[in-house]
Amino acid sequence: MQATVLERMDLAARRFVPFGVTLVLMLFAMTPTHIPGLSHVTPMYALMAVYFWSIYRPDLLGYGATFGIGVLEDLLSGTPLGSGALVLLVCQRVVFNQQKFFNNKPFGIFWLAFALVAAGAGLIRWICVGLAAPSGFTPVGQMLTSTLITVAIYPLVGWLLAKAHVKLLAES
Repeated sequence: MQATVLERMDLAARRFVPFGVTLVLMLFAMTPTHIPGLSHVTPMYALMAVYFWSIYRPDLLGYGATFGIGVLEDLLSGTPLGSGALVLLVCQRVVFNQQKFFNNKPFGIFWLAFALVAAGAGLIRWICVGLAAPSGFTPVGQMLTSTLITVAIYPLVGWLLAKAHVKLLAES
């Protein structure tokens, strides 16, 4: 049976969800917080989304899309071009290579693995920015705080991504 135009459009929209949600989360990270002492600290929302989709729907978030989101993040945040893309692509590749590890594991294991990925991502980003930026390295405390906040809020973001996965991608 041939799919109607509306059914094909619906399927295309559903398949766009991982990219669209990751893009929205990356843009959300650009929103100023105005929290005293934390204005320079931003959770790595795009990393959370790339990690999640790389586990649950790696077929819908390819390396090209991840690269594009990383480059756009660099352009919008003023970080060295390619550093965000490098971090996201390394995360995606590491998680993709560990698909068997993630099968039927409890959430605590996912969270612990994410903490390790976030620590590596924070360190890679800090080194890339520090080596390329004219001002040099930012204080290590900012990188550590950003990583800790990212790990701390992952359960909430992961839960929201899981809801989007179930609701919007159940039939695709």
